[in-house]
Amino acid sequence: MAENEKKTQLPLFRGVIDVREDGRPPVNDERPEVLASRTYKLKVPFDTETLNIYVTVSDKDGLPYEFFINCNNVELSENLAAVSALGSRMLRNGYPVELVARDLMEIASPHTGHMRRGGYCPSLSALIGRTLLAHAQGRTPE
Repeated sequence: MAENEKKTQLPLFRGVIDVREDGRPPVNDERPEVLASRTYKLKVPFDTETLNIYVTVSDKDGLPYEFFINCNNVELSENLAAVSALGSRMLRNGYPVELVARDLMEIASPHTGHMRRGGYCPSLSALIGRTLLAHAQGRTPE
């Protein structure tokens, strides 16, 4: 940051992060060599079949730092890769997991909405959000 640039702060649930004068947060592309991770296997109905979705959440300093989603359905793989990349970038740059999870949980789909033990889940994205939140809270996803 140049000496003459004004530094402001962006409020978040866990404190604040510094932002540049134009209001954009700094970008953190650094990744540790090793992170502790946990993988969750989720069964999700999709049209006429049931898919196995694998969500891997990696932690840094006790907080979710990034996540990856994998499944064998080629129709969903591109969208799941995009959700993983964007959601992970948000987490790596200081956005609270609660915000990322909440935004995902608000998505509905006629193809992947279904009943689960914890009640109705409106979409695969919502299930991923629930999984992230449960992981952050130290719970096993439903």
